[in-house]
Amino acid sequence: MHSEIEHQIESLIKAIQSRVVPQVAERVNPLSPTERSQVLTPALAWLAERDPGSAQWFIRYLITNEARAQLRQGIHAAAIEYLHQSGFVEGQDFWRQDQVLILSRAALPYAAPDDDPWGQLLVAEFCQLQ
Repeated sequence: MHSEIEHQIESLIKAIQSRVVPQVAERVNPLSPTERSQVLTPALAWLAERDPGSAQWFIRYLITNEARAQLRQGIHAAAIEYLHQSGFVEGQDFWRQDQVLILSRAALPYAAPDDDPWGQLLVAEFCQLQ
């Protein structure tokens, strides 16, 4: 038997895949801030792995500028940490310019783990390749 949260996740996934803004809003707007993170995070992670186009659509068109800025900041910090752990050097393999993280072709595969499609999608969305 599915819990209410699991039902909300499944319903949100279907709404995002439909790419109909009012349907997505109907599923997200009634949720409390706690419920939103419990529903949105797993829904977007699932979509990033199985339907990255729909996850990308949501990120590009439906999240607020504030949420985009927080996502960008978080993915940049995580990518920089992964790059440092892999031996890449800032200023040589990757650069920060204003609010943009620029990656060399050599560094790109190391900016997010192979087993993290959500992280990979965010790197693709919020970083530039040089």
